[in-house]
Amino acid sequence: MRRRTFLSLAGGAAAMPDAARAQSATAKMLRIGTANVQPRTSPNWVAFEQRLAELGYVEGQNLSIDHVQIANPDSWEAHYREVVARKPDIVIAAGPEQSLKSARAAAGTLPIVMIAVDYDPLVTGYVASLGRPGGNISGVYFQNTELVAKHLQLTKELM
Repeated sequence: MRRRTFLSLAGGAAAMPDAARAQSATAKMLRIGTANVQPRTSPNWVAFEQRLAELGYVEGQNLSIDHVQIANPDSWEAHYREVVARKPDIVIAAGPEQSLKSARAAAGTLPIVMIAVDYDPLVTGYVASLGRPGGNISGVYFQNTELVAKHLQLTKELM
């Protein structure tokens, strides 16, 4: 499944009535793979799975999420190779730059949905532009790096 197909499916699913959404979602098992230092029970992942359920994707029925827990932050690449070996349709690279770098090295042509935290995927060259990323990488970028100077200023003022 290509990135644009997935994004149009997710966007279109939000506009469908519940009955139509559930029917179209059962057509194929969607396999999502990820490796992360956060456990699958963390609030972010629980909210993600709840939203997928609202869109008609139910674990075990038409959705399979392979979440590999990373105990050592130095082992991102090995864990993403393990995720890709399980043959997901989509790989999620959430967190620091090492997550996306490792997912990109392991995924080949599989679509990668990034959740870029504390790095700029445009400046680092992972995407051509934020509006049209190109290639097999898409996702969101939290521009926390632009707030670092303000955080330091506030910390200095507090002290």
